[in-house]
Amino acid sequence: MLLSTTIGTLMKTCEYTDVINMAKNAGFDALDFSFNVDRKYVSTEFTDDWHKKTFTEFRKIAEDKGLVFNQAHAPYPSSVSEEKRTEEIFNEIVISIKNASYLGAKCIVVHPCQHLKYDEEEVPEKLFEMNMEFYNRLKPYAEEYDVKIAIENMWQNIGKKITHSTCSKPEEFIKYIDTLNSKHFVACLDIGHAELVTEDLYNFIKMLGKDRLKALHVHDVDGINDSHTIPYYGIVRWDKVTKALKEIQYDGDFTYETSYVFTSSRPVALYQSTLNHLAETGKHLINQIKS
Repeated sequence: MLLSTTIGTLMKTCEYTDVINMAKNAGFDALDFSFNVDRKYVSTEFTDDWHKKTFTEFRKIAEDKGLVFNQAHAPYPSSVSEEKRTEEIFNEIVISIKNASYLGAKCIVVHPCQHLKYDEEEVPEKLFEMNMEFYNRLKPYAEEYDVKIAIENMWQNIGKKITHSTCSKPEEFIKYIDTLNSKHFVACLDIGHAELVTEDLYNFIKMLGKDRLKALHVHDVDGINDSHTIPYYGIVRWDKVTKALKEIQYDGDFTYETSYVFTSSRPVALYQSTLNHLAETGKHLINQIKS
C-alpha cells in the first residue's frame, strides 16, 4: 500500500521540483496530481505534444526522486446547467485521462455529474441516467490509455445545509459501479464526504468491498465544512475506518486529499513540517490497516 498525497495546492505556491523534494523528504511513496490546479493542464489550446512533454517531464522528475504518480484527479465539476460548458468540461476530462497516462497514474478520480438538486423528487434517478451516459462516453478513453476511472461519493450544500448527493449512499454507489460493470470503473471513497452526510464509514467500506473499492481520498472534517484536514483533527472515527479496510483486505493505496490545510494560515515555510506530520500520521494509519 503506497502512501500518497495530492500536490495540487502546493503547486499553486511552490515550484514543482520543490514540491517533489518536500514530499520525498516527508517520506511519501507516491503522488496524486490534480488537474484543477491550473486549467492550462487540460486546455485544448495546447497541443498533445505539449501535454505529453509536460507530463512526461513531471513523471521523470518524480521518478528520479523515487516517487510515482499513483493517482490523479480530473477537473471538476463534471457538469453544469449550461450544455455547451458541460461539453467543454467533458473534453477537458478526456485530456486529463490522457495526461494521467503520461504521468503513469493507474487511476483518475472523475466526479459524477451532480448539478441538479439531489433532494428533489426523481432527481437521483435522472442523475443516474445522466452519469451512465457520461461514464460510458469516457470508457473508450479509459481503455485506450489504460487508466481506471475512480468514481467519488459526493455531497451538496442546499440551503446552507449539507445533504446527500450522487453516490453518497453506499447502495447507490454500488449501483453505479455494478451497472457500469467494467474493470475500468472503480470506487474512490472520500472519507470526509461520507462523514459529512453522516454515513457509517465502517458499514460503507464493508458494503463496497475489496472488488469495488480501489482508491481513497483520506482527510478529516469537522462535520460542518468540507475542511479536508489531517486525520485526528476532526470527527472521523479512524479506528472504524482502518478496521473496515483491514477486514475487506483493501489492496489500493492510501491517498491523502488534505490540500486545504496548506491554504489557510500556514506560511510556505511550514509546508515541510506539515507534510512530515501528514506522512507520519499516514504511516500510523496504514500500520493499523496492515497489522
